[in-house]
Amino acid sequence: MRQRTNRRPRAPKQSRQFHKKSVEIDGITFDSLTEAAYYEHLKRDPLVKDIVTQPQFKIIENYSVTCKRCAGSGRQASIKTGNPINCSLCRGKGERQKSGAVYTADFKVTYIDGFVEYVDVKGGPVTRDFPLRRKLFEQATGQELVVVRLKHKEWVRE
Repeated sequence: MRQRTNRRPRAPKQSRQFHKKSVEIDGITFDSLTEAAYYEHLKRDPLVKDIVTQPQFKIIENYSVTCKRCAGSGRQASIKTGNPINCSLCRGKGERQKSGAVYTADFKVTYIDGFVEYVDVKGGPVTRDFPLRRKLFEQATGQELVVVRLKHKEWVRE
């Protein structure tokens, strides 16, 4: 049997994970160097009155679903005896509680004139779920989420 010799060796796959380094400034730990650099930029801006880091928002409230094991009855047949017993998954309630979702923005910036904006700093590619989280944040708060990137040594708003 002949071996094919004209095949090129495959290049190793690149990791899709973005590596970031945590930084501490003024006793505040930032998730990335880009986020810390934007914080320094905001501190130097004379129009900025107050900066809050990592504000959290509930974008999906807690909710309940019908238990899949007992189909909402709260009881199931015992494996040993076949007699009905309380469902161990929902504890006999027929419903299971699910936790909602929380979004954490990078900054809440308050300006001298009283205008407030929420900022998310991106130093690399956005995650697959970011557009949905952004829309849920904007729906829950009624505020626009400003996305900022560092391009050619200048902060660009998207």
